[in-house]
Amino acid sequence: MHQKYALIALAAFLVSCASPADRKDSEQDTLIIGGDDASDHTENLYQMPTPNELFQIVRTMSGEGQKRMMSPAKNVERYATMPKKALNFGVYATDLVYASTYKITSEVVRYYLTCKKLGDELGLGGSFNDQDFVRLERNLTRGDSLDVISNEAYERAYRRMQDERMGPTLALVLAGGWIESMHLVSRQVLHFDASDPLVMRVAEQKTSLDHLIDMMEQYKDDPGVAEARNNLLELRDIYDTFPVVRSEHQGASPSGRMILGEDVNVIMTPEGFKDLVDTLEIMREAIIRPEDITDPSHT
Repeated sequence: MHQKYALIALAAFLVSCASPADRKDSEQDTLIIGGDDASDHTENLYQMPTPNELFQIVRTMSGEGQKRMMSPAKNVERYATMPKKALNFGVYATDLVYASTYKITSEVVRYYLTCKKLGDELGLGGSFNDQDFVRLERNLTRGDSLDVISNEAYERAYRRMQDERMGPTLALVLAGGWIESMHLVSRQVLHFDASDPLVMRVAEQKTSLDHLIDMMEQYKDDPGVAEARNNLLELRDIYDTFPVVRSEHQGASPSGRMILGEDVNVIMTPEGFKDLVDTLEIMREAIIRPEDITDPSHT
């Protein structure tokens, strides 16, 4: 049951960050992720929107992306263990889609090759292929094409992990991608305002975090997953300090389907937001830190 809601929550995360004008198209731009027995039990299949949807509201609000917010691609050679590679595959794949979405063309090819390298090392060979690389080079001045190509590669990687039952790897990739996505969104908030749409999006992620943690529980005997999950539990503890307002849901979903239940609104405070973002940044730094560099907190 733990996995039953996890990817639905992540889907809600991405869809909630899409601007209204983009939602119609985004409903069609989904992939299906399920449990190891998904082929036999269709109720275990869930829709997970492609990651470019996450950045639509950020793109609308800020106008352009910032290369300095992305994880340095040069560090890809310095991740040696499988958990570190999986976490950073999630980080780099998110950065790739971020660069594609924002048309940071100078970085798209670089991050594509970075994802290809880590993907090959994780057993995802073919997800990021030479044909797409050629397409990227030919379409560097066409932002829409970059978006499509990046998302196709991203989807293939997820499908490969699902089809080959790479549960712990998938869990770590999702965790790395979630952390990087939160980093990219929260760093756009320059001045706290509880009514700021970006702050509200960060607040809403308490639910997606809960379900991501629940999904990872089935792999908690894996040391890498256990460590990542424990870090996410620390973030959840911070979310748990925020007031929650529950109200009856009104209306239908963006797709037109009626929704039964209640809306849960997490109320952010300036101090809580700072604590959450500071902790998130420490965790992200630990993820992207090359393994040949000593953790400064242990020196």
